[in-house]
Amino acid sequence: MSLKKILITGSNGLLGSNLVQFFTHLPGYNVFLTSQRPSVNQGVGFFTQGDLLEKPFVDNLFSSIRPDIVINTVSLVNVDQCEEQPDLANQITVQTAENIALASNQNNCRLIYISTDHLFDGKKSFYSEDDSPNPVNMYGKTKLQAERKTQKYAPESVIVRTNFFGWSPLGHAPTFGEWVFNNLKEQKPMTLFTDYYFSPIEITFLAEAIQNVATSDFSGIINIAGSERCSKYEFGMKFAQICGFNPSQINPSKITQNSFKTPRQQDLSLSVEKFRKIFKKDLPNLNQSIEQTLRKNH
Repeated sequence: MSLKKILITGSNGLLGSNLVQFFTHLPGYNVFLTSQRPSVNQGVGFFTQGDLLEKPFVDNLFSSIRPDIVINTVSLVNVDQCEEQPDLANQITVQTAENIALASNQNNCRLIYISTDHLFDGKKSFYSEDDSPNPVNMYGKTKLQAERKTQKYAPESVIVRTNFFGWSPLGHAPTFGEWVFNNLKEQKPMTLFTDYYFSPIEITFLAEAIQNVATSDFSGIINIAGSERCSKYEFGMKFAQICGFNPSQINPSKITQNSFKTPRQQDLSLSVEKFRKIFKKDLPNLNQSIEQTLRKNH
């Protein structure tokens, strides 16, 4: 059996690095990775350093590898930076998505674009794939544009909308889940919102679900998230309970009582019914995701 060639863009990021590790340890794959900076995934896969904004680099990368599957994780994910530097956000998120989609279509690759749950106004819960996007900030707007570029230039592509947490590579800024865990472990006080909701999934569960999608004939938009909606405060309290940490340093607050440089929506939760129906699999609840995070602690 010939190995499938999978290319992971943004391989130094939280999701990219975890996908590299996941597919490297999965039989049947040759893993290729690319990032603008030297690889944090030492000795893993076949790495090419370069700038995905440069179309000749993208074209050469694809024509030399001829990947079967491409997972595009590239985005400017700092919400405040997107608001302050919209041109940079457009370049990193939208233009790279266009370059990758064009190259994927030209080389007949199966393309999966990793999107976000920040696409809606947050006035309801459990957004489905059929709900109309209405992003409230530049991060959400550029992700929506990237989705549309991907679908325009690679019509058979898959858009994965998600919210995930897990362990990031060395040198990567701590993510929300890591920040909560570290504060609990070190008994540092933190403030978490009781009225800011999401439906996060642990990152290796997300990788497994992406692999299910990648090896199917599905195309279009699909939500892959946790099956359970919770507030940021409930997330922290559940982490404390499962880890056996003292939750008393978690201070409740309301997002409506705080002012931010960047507009925030109050509810990011996604419905995962479509995934369950198509793939006949349940996605994890919050307990399962946190327990998986602890098993993967390194």
